[in-house]
Amino acid sequence: MSPKNKGKFGKAKPTSVPEADEFISGMDRLSRALKPHALRLVVFFGVVAVIVVSYTTWHWWQQRKLTSATELYGRAVALSHVPLAPEAQDEADEPKKNAPPPDPRGLPSEFATAADRSRAVLGALEELAAEYGGTAVGQQGLLLHGETLYRLGRYDDAIARYREYLEAGGPAELMLSAREGVAYSLEAKAVQQKDAKARQAGLEEALKAFQEMQPQGEGPRRDEALYHQARIQAELGRKDEARKSLEQILVQHQESSLKRDVEMRLTALSAAPAK
Repeated sequence: MSPKNKGKFGKAKPTSVPEADEFISGMDRLSRALKPHALRLVVFFGVVAVIVVSYTTWHWWQQRKLTSATELYGRAVALSHVPLAPEAQDEADEPKKNAPPPDPRGLPSEFATAADRSRAVLGALEELAAEYGGTAVGQQGLLLHGETLYRLGRYDDAIARYREYLEAGGPAELMLSAREGVAYSLEAKAVQQKDAKARQAGLEEALKAFQEMQPQGEGPRRDEALYHQARIQAELGRKDEARKSLEQILVQHQESSLKRDVEMRLTALSAAPAK
């Protein structure tokens, strides 16, 4: 190196990188500053850890409950679709040739009677209600629970399940179905009554329930609600009211799938003697 350049490179400025002892000194100052609060910090981070672990455990448990509840509900639905033995089938059942393939969960291939099938469905639903009744799936199972009890002729229990669903709340269409289930159950219960006054009182209650099924004039399935009201009104001997309800369907619900049934009932009302 030439003498004239020696001064230029020989007196370089020191870099700005901190020395190691300066870094250690900073950590030491931080440590001394936090030392009086050490216990509070330990408690704080301990509480945070407990909260995180608790939430994670709770979330895992909720997911596990939901999965188990869904499996039980799915089993109940699958059981409700198991076909009946050929001699027990009626118009409401699908032909056996259209039955689904064997279920991997070990469901029976068929049931001897509709009552046997309903009892099997009920068993799964009762387990669902007992173990997971508080879950969303458990609440949804109340509708199928009510329908199954209705099929078994346990009308008071069916009404209780439908009303339990109504109290919990749900989608509008399913709430409508629950109200319909209450009305059907009240009607079936009334028809069973041997005492004439008890039977009439029961039919009055069923009529009110069908009126509450869909009170909105333009609401979904309003035509069905009116049709059911007409049936009960005719059963109670109120032919004029029944005719009015049926004619309301023809005027306000001209595209109703019940139009043919309505016309047939109007004809029958005109021909039937007054009670």
